[in-house]
Amino acid sequence: MTFLKSALLSITLISLGVCAEKESTVIIISMDGVRYDIAEKNDLEAFKRMDKSGVRAEYLRPVYQSTTYPAHVTLATGVYPDKHGIIHNSFFDKVKGDFSYDADANWLDIAPIWVLAEQQDIRSAVFFWVGSETDWNGVGASYRKAPFDASIKEEIKIRQILDWLDMDDEKRPRLIMSYWDGTDDLAHQQGPSSIDIDNQMMRQNKLLNSLLSEIDERNAWDYVTIFVVSDHGMTAVNNYIDLRSLLQKSSIKAKLSEGPAVAHLFVEDQDINEALSFFNNQEHIKAYKKKDLPHSWHMNHPTRTGDIVLVTQAPNMFSSFGKPKGMHGYSPEMSDMHAIFYGMGAGVKPQELGPINQVDVMPTVAKILGIKIEQSIDGKVLDLN
Repeated sequence: MTFLKSALLSITLISLGVCAEKESTVIIISMDGVRYDIAEKNDLEAFKRMDKSGVRAEYLRPVYQSTTYPAHVTLATGVYPDKHGIIHNSFFDKVKGDFSYDADANWLDIAPIWVLAEQQDIRSAVFFWVGSETDWNGVGASYRKAPFDASIKEEIKIRQILDWLDMDDEKRPRLIMSYWDGTDDLAHQQGPSSIDIDNQMMRQNKLLNSLLSEIDERNAWDYVTIFVVSDHGMTAVNNYIDLRSLLQKSSIKAKLSEGPAVAHLFVEDQDINEALSFFNNQEHIKAYKKKDLPHSWHMNHPTRTGDIVLVTQAPNMFSSFGKPKGMHGYSPEMSDMHAIFYGMGAGVKPQELGPINQVDVMPTVAKILGIKIEQSIDGKVLDLN
């Protein structure tokens, strides 16, 4: 190509608003509690567009417990909870004590992707994500919103995402992550099949569509890739197990750390067999010694997994969380727990994906951005092109 033709091409690209020189940028949106099959039950324009123009996984397999904190940290680290350490929204650590929705990133045992990005001179921006509110070992996102505030709606998040996207190249973050409301709260209150769930999903779709349209207006798809995921699904529950009353009945002295589907008992060595026997004789409960947990659960953390681990299956749940109509936290093999994964934009070829794992999101994003992963992870890079 002659110099004149090259110059004319550059002028044409600029006039069309095409910024070929811009470096790749990834936006990740997480919608809380959106089940894998939600798009099949609603006329969701934005999701259908992403499905047609990009990729949609058959489902995204969550981690166990399939709850918000473990899932979001897995999405950010590419490892299971036994490695990143956030085994539930609240838990007990034999060394550090109690964790409950804590904002301190140093509870994470491994660096999240925004830390890896910053360490490699790739700016990142986070508008609410578990583990992002404080620095991890002295490193944090260049731009972040904290503390978490549930009253801040998606319209504000979208405006901020676009402001980040519009920054001058030397300041613009190339990794942007944001947590959205999804359908979690309503599904807990009303169950996963409520008409209000459909209405809320339509609202999330409308907001997502507005974000996609803004990217259209910027002619930015040659360098922007967007992923829309969720942390877990939702299922109906109707039987509530009071573990604290059972523990009192057993007369076993133990520290109880409880989630809706998995609970941890920290007991003295001499009481382990008695506790195992007692809880295995209770309806709807299966008890395991820590050493006997199935490896596929990725639940055995050195200081945060109980000496005895109790699990239950829907429609049962451990009831310290009240009596909701919808719940999650159950085995990732349960279809109602399956989450969503959509991708569109630069580096994404329209195609159908089968089931994928939550751990696969982080290494896939890292490859697009050119982030080197020197720490050991569990996920694999998805073939999107």
